[in-house]
Amino acid sequence: MRIGIDVREGVKKERAGKGEYVYRLVSQLVKHAEHQFVLLCDAELPTEWVLPNVRARIWSVPSWLWQGLAVLYLNFGHPVDVYLATTSVIVPALTWRTPVVAVLFDFVSFLFSDRHKLKAVLLEKIWMGPAVNRAKKLLAISQSTKNDAVKLFGINPEKITVSYIGPAVEAAEELVTLPSNPIILFVGTLEPRKNLINLIRAFDQLRSEGTAASLVLAGGWGWQSQEIKLAMNSSAYAADIKTLGYVSEAQKTYLYRHATVFAFPSYYEGFGMPPLEAMSLGLPVVTSNVSSLPEVVDNAALLVSPDSIAELAAALKQVITDVSLRDRLRQAGLTQSKKFSWQNTADVTLGVLTNIRA
Repeated sequence: MRIGIDVREGVKKERAGKGEYVYRLVSQLVKHAEHQFVLLCDAELPTEWVLPNVRARIWSVPSWLWQGLAVLYLNFGHPVDVYLATTSVIVPALTWRTPVVAVLFDFVSFLFSDRHKLKAVLLEKIWMGPAVNRAKKLLAISQSTKNDAVKLFGINPEKITVSYIGPAVEAAEELVTLPSNPIILFVGTLEPRKNLINLIRAFDQLRSEGTAASLVLAGGWGWQSQEIKLAMNSSAYAADIKTLGYVSEAQKTYLYRHATVFAFPSYYEGFGMPPLEAMSLGLPVVTSNVSSLPEVVDNAALLVSPDSIAELAAALKQVITDVSLRDRLRQAGLTQSKKFSWQNTADVTLGVLTNIRA
């Protein structure tokens, strides 16, 4: 079977959530030598994808033009039996000749449009509906995302298969210089949806109550980050807030293994990979009780309302000061994280792709 995949996010040097999804999923899929893979991208493939059953189609052009070329290629070239749309909603919306399976990550443009980039919101509101309706099948990265799709677009639930993702961590570590205090760690893009202002305020509260700790934020700055920077700079404990910017996979592993507690009070996540990563490396997690996050962590983390600074501060303080709680959460997190793997993601994905042809 010839399978086409949009791998643009996966070939980037610095990968965020979607990029990790594409990179790790494709790394598993291309091992299936019984299938041929046509990887559509805008840059050279990683060396581990260069295999006899893999062919690259590279268009190093702006995104709008790339999508136009992909639509023409799929409609008139008919180069593959099925196409996996991992990023663009425009390509699946305009492709009619090649069967398309589209991946659904989240619906932040519809549910939290004020906390998302305006350009992305406009594009998704125009093209998401046609994309999900034209696609033959849909893959949702969580049951929460599937439920959102059904509510927003009236999609038949049988059209959507839940395909959970795995943790994106490496075994190797690279040293990161950290404060000597207990570390409250956040990993992710620094943007409004991640609720970092409330995290900073919760940090201020527990410090004012006498709990020694430092707050470490790892991740690139996203859009509308000025308010987050203002909250950091105006904190009475600004000296104990450290930003690291984008970190490598090895540095991220080091952070997870040497922090005291992982804080992820996001307002909305399609899946929530960072809490899963933290659990997989034995780091206790405090996260929000909304969207997909309870689905990911189950009973292996402390859940709080993202709107309650007091709840967040109390949960962080509890983990920092209670050794037995940390041990319980560590063991529960390790057990819970084993339910998720990229091999399972690839198996479910390949099952949907091959059933399209059947």
